[in-house]
Amino acid sequence: MHQTTTVHFPPRDNQSLKEDYDFIVSNKLATSILDGLPVISMLLNTERELVFGNQALLNALQVEDINSLLGLKPGELFGCNHALGTKSCGSSKICQTCGAFKSAIQCLDYGESVEECTLNTPNGTLNLNITSKLIDFEGKEFILYTMQDISNEKKRLMLERIFYHDILNTAHNISGMAELLMSGDFKDSNGEFLSLLYKASSRMIDEINTHRLISFDKEIEQVRHKTKVNSIEFYHEMRTEFKSFTNEENLFHLDNRSEAFDFEVDKVLFNRVVTNMIKNAFEAEMLNAPVTLGLISMKNKGAMIWVHNPSFMDDDIQMQVFNRSFSTKSSDRGLGTYSMKIITERYLKGKIYFTSKPSSGTTFILEIPG
Repeated sequence: MHQTTTVHFPPRDNQSLKEDYDFIVSNKLATSILDGLPVISMLLNTERELVFGNQALLNALQVEDINSLLGLKPGELFGCNHALGTKSCGSSKICQTCGAFKSAIQCLDYGESVEECTLNTPNGTLNLNITSKLIDFEGKEFILYTMQDISNEKKRLMLERIFYHDILNTAHNISGMAELLMSGDFKDSNGEFLSLLYKASSRMIDEINTHRLISFDKEIEQVRHKTKVNSIEFYHEMRTEFKSFTNEENLFHLDNRSEAFDFEVDKVLFNRVVTNMIKNAFEAEMLNAPVTLGLISMKNKGAMIWVHNPSFMDDDIQMQVFNRSFSTKSSDRGLGTYSMKIITERYLKGKIYFTSKPSSGTTFILEIPG
């Protein structure tokens, strides 16, 4: 787990917290067991306030004296962005969807709970598995609260799912075009189909090589090469890519504000992000609605690309869009938006965001540097 920033909120009840802490550390066997655990382990009171933390917690926070941490809640300990500027961890609206919060609350109701959590902090994102268990400690109730960093495991699984998803789509395209060529029904279009088949097979090779590089977490910018992309030609490529996605010819078109210009980018990764943006737009709740792709030059600062559809997302969905494995469809579908964010920020060195309102619909916006 990377270095974290602790946000120091005023303790709620210093005397009660100190009494609980002294009560716990008086049991040398229990504290030595907790200190021996390799994962972050805490004892919280029923208000979710820290009364004891093991050595793994102190190491993660890079502090030596636990007294300065007593009374803080989990999100406050690790500098959760949603705890900043609020009364406490658990008080903002988005906290109700947080696994770190839900695990402790469910534990109080049912005795134990296991939740996954994506904690956004000033120093980056923590992907955690949270386990809470209500225990009786010599007549007093506490929550045994453990946090395990599962970032590497989640990253590997996410990359594998994205890879198999993308490679399967490309394989289907190749298979479909080969079937059309074999049928002999489109002899006049054989040249066009052969060209598309060549491009699809080349893209599959690029996707395999890119996935191999990302999987081993190499410095991809040292081994990948940017290529020149023309904005209008790229739109036509995307139009061909999504030709089979809809039977309506007018459902995918170019925004009239778009500009004709060239820009440089790692095209394989760029394709992945924009393809997911378009696919999400087509899969939005408002079926058979038009999807618009727009591209403009940011002069010496790169390019801006956006994808718009008329539907909009409720506030609770908007708050979770870029979270890992979040989906409005099913448990294995929440890869598109998260992968878009990871690939954009880590490998394309750009940024991605969105707006969604009933009056104007939903627009995902991608900015890549020049």
